[in-house]
Order: sequence, then C-alpha cells, then structure tokens
Amino acid sequence: MSRNKYPEQTRKKILEVSFRLFSEKGYDHTTLQDIVTALGMSKGAVYHHFKSKEDILDHLYDQYYVDSHMFDIMEDSSLSGLEKLRELLRRQLADPGKLDIDDIAVSIENNPQLIRLLLTTSVRNGAPIIQRLLEEGIADGSVTTAYPRELAESCLLLLNLWAGLFSHTREEFLSKFRFLKAMTDALGVPVFDQTLMDTLDAYYTRLASKLSSQ
Repeated sequence: MSRNKYPEQTRKKILEVSFRLFSEKGYDHTTLQDIVTALGMSKGAVYHHFKSKEDILDHLYDQYYVDSHMFDIMEDSSLSGLEKLRELLRRQLADPGKLDIDDIAVSIENNPQLIRLLLTTSVRNGAPIIQRLLEEGIADGSVTTAYPRELAESCLLLLNLWAGLFSHTREEFLSKFRFLKAMTDALGVPVFDQTLMDTLDAYYTRLASKLSSQ
C-alpha cells in the first residue's frame, strides 16, 4: 500500500468537499458515502483522517476558529476588554464564514449528536476567548464580574443553545437576549448595547429565512 505523501492536503480536501456537501444538502441529508463518492477516495482513506461525519464537522468548527481573521480585534490595544468583547460578538453574528458554519447546523433540535458537538465546541473553542476578554476588562475597569470563566462558559451555552436553538419566533429570540442583557448587566458586563441588539435582530432574520427554505 502506497503512503499518502500529502496528508494535510488530503485532510483539507476532505474538509472542503464535506463543507460543500453539508451546505448544499444539509448535514443530516449528507452521508459519509456521499462524501467518499464526491472525493473519489475509498471510505478507508477518509476514516484514516476522520472518525465520523460528526468528527468532520467538529474539525470544520475548529478550522474556522483557527483561520478566522475576526479575532484580530483581540490585539487592538485601543479598545477596552468590554469593547473588544462587544465587537467580537457583533462580528460573530455578521461574519460570512461564521454564518456559513451556522447554516450547516441551522436545524439541529432533533439531532442529539450535533447538540453535543455544539456544546463541546462552544466551551472548548469559544469560552477561553471570552474569558480572556473578560479578564482584560477586569484589568482595565470596563467590566466588574467576579466570575470570568463561569460567565464565559455559561453565556456561550445560553447564546448558542437556549437562545439560538430553542427560539421559534422573533419575539421569543429577542426576549431571551433581553434577559441575557439584564443578566450580564447585573454581573458587571454591559456588553449588549443597541448596536449588538440590532445585529441580533438581523441575525434572526437570516436564520428564519434559512429555516423556511428547508
């Protein structure tokens, strides 16, 4: 058996083709055999790099966090920790790359595997970033929370699952974010300004359009 001389290129190709199929057909309607056929590889070659279809999606999330240029905001010394956090959340809700990833998992309420993936990915990839900005805010005085790690983890879970997944109307969606605004304000992190709330409204419009087209 010949050895693959370019394993990273192969992994990249698998991720690119999988992302295209997930976007076109939806995650639930794309099988591993669909991916294998589109690649022109053997199933064993794909399994050599990824354990499952879920593993492929997990790596797509990871790749987004590695490749995204939106995190340049974290190095902007002209902004406070709170301002960085506010701008990062706004970009997350408007960045085309993040929206494309969100589209893949737009309807996962009945898919426990994807719910678990979203939970673990949020905490693993997103929470350390939010925690770092909260700690910067504590240092510069723009936030006053005593629980940067706990707030980072819990807010991401509430954002992505409670508000993002289990909201079936615009009013329900926005009402949950008004609650999150009241909660974070009370905890010394007034991150949800009017610009961010307006961005959330636009995000819901896009999300509702995507759901109605399925």
